[in-house]
Amino acid sequence: MDFIFSSPYVIAASILLVLSLSGLTLIAAKYYIHMLQLEGYFLSQYAVHLFARLRKPSLLFHPQPAKKPLKFTARIVRLYICLALVTLLISALCVFLLPAPLFLLCILLLPLVSVLVFFCALLCMPVEKAIAAWYIHDAKKKLAARGDLKIIGITGSYGKTSTKFILSTILSEKFSVLTPPSSYNTTMGVVRVIRERLQPDDEIFICEMGARHIGDIREICSFVHPDAAILTSIGPQHLDTFGSIEGVKKAKFELIEALGTEGTAVFSSSGEEILSLFEKAPCKKVSAGFRETDDVFAQNISVGCSGSAFTLKTSSGQSVECFTRLLGTHNIANITIAAAMALEMGLTLEEISRGISKIQPVEHRLEIVASKPVTIIDDAFNSSPNGAKAALEVLGRFTGRRIIVTPGFVELGHQEDQYHIELGQAIAQNADIAILVGKKRTEKIKEGIGSFSGTVYTAATLKEATEILGRISITGDVVLFENDLPDNYNE
Repeated sequence: MDFIFSSPYVIAASILLVLSLSGLTLIAAKYYIHMLQLEGYFLSQYAVHLFARLRKPSLLFHPQPAKKPLKFTARIVRLYICLALVTLLISALCVFLLPAPLFLLCILLLPLVSVLVFFCALLCMPVEKAIAAWYIHDAKKKLAARGDLKIIGITGSYGKTSTKFILSTILSEKFSVLTPPSSYNTTMGVVRVIRERLQPDDEIFICEMGARHIGDIREICSFVHPDAAILTSIGPQHLDTFGSIEGVKKAKFELIEALGTEGTAVFSSSGEEILSLFEKAPCKKVSAGFRETDDVFAQNISVGCSGSAFTLKTSSGQSVECFTRLLGTHNIANITIAAAMALEMGLTLEEISRGISKIQPVEHRLEIVASKPVTIIDDAFNSSPNGAKAALEVLGRFTGRRIIVTPGFVELGHQEDQYHIELGQAIAQNADIAILVGKKRTEKIKEGIGSFSGTVYTAATLKEATEILGRISITGDVVLFENDLPDNYNE
């Protein structure tokens, strides 16, 4: 061995091999690091895709261009540094200690870089937990210094982001409101909002709380300490991690439990599952929806293609006429929830009605992005079975040929097939043309569509689906883009 590496040229060549092997590994790792980020750094979820890739390995896997590119956050940089150090060590051991045939074998093992990313993420875990704990402590301290700040927590299986922006618009008629952007609803997302966006003149903080596991919302509440809460819905979402609707209920109810007996909780009255939680809530509770027995409810509803008009009423007999540019009755349900909370915050019905008229559609949530020559309805954000049915009802109200482009759903566990069949049935009732994305995933949707009088196309990718749409669309068509799966669910 001493003889082999006695020449400086051989040493230089060996070092070059080490660097080349390490560099190639880091390039190959980008895809897997991206998948890890899309999975919210949950190693258990990442492992599913890891083993899927092991079944069809490739040296350098380049998927189609990413819809949501890798963000080089501080956490990603730390992971890359760890990966670089581990890769350099392994490469050096291969080059300097193994005979040439075995070294060549190591190059052939590059497809296993997904395992290496998993290992490095595991190594980084203690560091990331320590950093997260410090950030949480800092956010907690910043909130503690603002004893005058009212905090409203919002959660639900669907509708929480839309309701957050609806409530923010209404409350802004009277208060200065801190509203997190988009879906900043994880523990670290909430922490980031508090540390970077909370201002001294903010009077109300609307805190959206998402969950993929039981305990996620309890963790957020441990430092946010909400004064009031909104529960928008209970439905099939993230069933792969919750296991059942009962698991969903338990996770969402953590927000209500955090209020104790002093807070106020507003519940949607849509569905038996959420009403069962209403009954067991220990705090002051308010119901909202379409029932005359609700504390706040909507009547005389007129839903059109350009918006909705309705009468907002209270159990005390007060009422006000309202108009919103939002589409669909489900959005009116969200408005009633927000209006109920606004009343609890001290707004008048007139102020609430004025706020409702100013509500703008949330990006990628039944948002009309084009109207001529073809109407495009963008409902591509994180769709649920209930949300998709509501969107299809909106599509069904339009004249002209009605087209849906959808890949279906994910993260619904063993019930996914049934929900896809039901989606197909709703498509058959409300659409004339269906373009399904993902040949394997959408088989059950086609089964649900059945003997369809319209036309069904199947595309491998969203790009291919849009190419089909470009060929078949004519003036006057209405196109609904329903759900857009992240890159980690590409077939």
